Amino acid sequence: MRVVSKQKKQARVVGLGLCVRDDIFVVDRVGLDEPRIRYHEHVTLPGGMVANAVMVAAGEGADAHLLSMVGDDAEGRFLGSALRAHGVSTRRLVRSRVHGTTTAVVLTEKRTGNRRFIVPDRRVMEREAPDFDLSILRPGTVLMIDGHFPKQALRALRRARESGVPVVGDFSDARPAFVRLLPHVDYPILPLDFVRGYGEGNVRRTLRALHQRFGGTPVVTQGEKGATALIDGEYLVFSPPQTRVVDTTGAGDAFHGAFAAALAKGASVPKALRRASRRAAEACRHLGGCPPL
Repeated sequence: MRVVSKQKKQARVVGLGLCVRDDIFVVDRVGLDEPRIRYHEHVTLPGGMVANAVMVAAGEGADAHLLSMVGDDAEGRFLGSALRAHGVSTRRLVRSRVHGTTTAVVLTEKRTGNRRFIVPDRRVMEREAPDFDLSILRPGTVLMIDGHFPKQALRALRRARESGVPVVGDFSDARPAFVRLLPHVDYPILPLDFVRGYGEGNVRRTLRALHQRFGGTPVVTQGEKGATALIDGEYLVFSPPQTRVVDTTGAGDAFHGAFAAALAKGASVPKALRRASRRAAEACRHLGGCPPL
């Protein structure tokens, strides 16, 4: 057996969470106070926090797998095909005949790359999802979750703990359903919206409070300012390289995917965070969170 093949098999990343179709429109500004908004460009891409992250992890050389649910429809087939083209295994992707594939509309501001999301209510769909196949969660794997499919996420977190699988968490805000998952997450990598909602004030106080309450190694991403982590009692800042911003959609997802892939390959946490910061900056150079082939 070739050593390279063995290393690839060991560096496995599994993502459980959101997988949607992104319709991205580049507009002059993202405000919704005007009756008509003209767009300059439109693309349709696979999207969703975990789906984007596992595509990035695959691009980083990891054996990437997705646990999610899409509709048994043309949009779902489009997503499956696109994921496989990016090297992601979709063998455990559930295709529902009851619930259609979710489409998210993303308005991206041409000048700044800032964006606004228009999304449907997915709570019923996620609540009625059948059990996902968790047999892939074995030693040598890193699990990523984003808080979607909460019942399935909790099952996976318990399986991960039993199997010694480290968990990377990506939670968009501090809603109670997400906070309840934090005791099971080893590396919560959280945006500034989470910091604002958690109520501890600034980034460092939030990192300290999260570590004291839940343990683990918390990280806060801060856009162009990079990321701050609390590692072994020390605050470390990881600054991204300067880049021309086209669209910030998926930059956080790229951060999570690159971090998980580096961890799966055996990198130290600081080294994995440095790679994640670079990969997130690269993601801002193109439209959408889906990495280019």
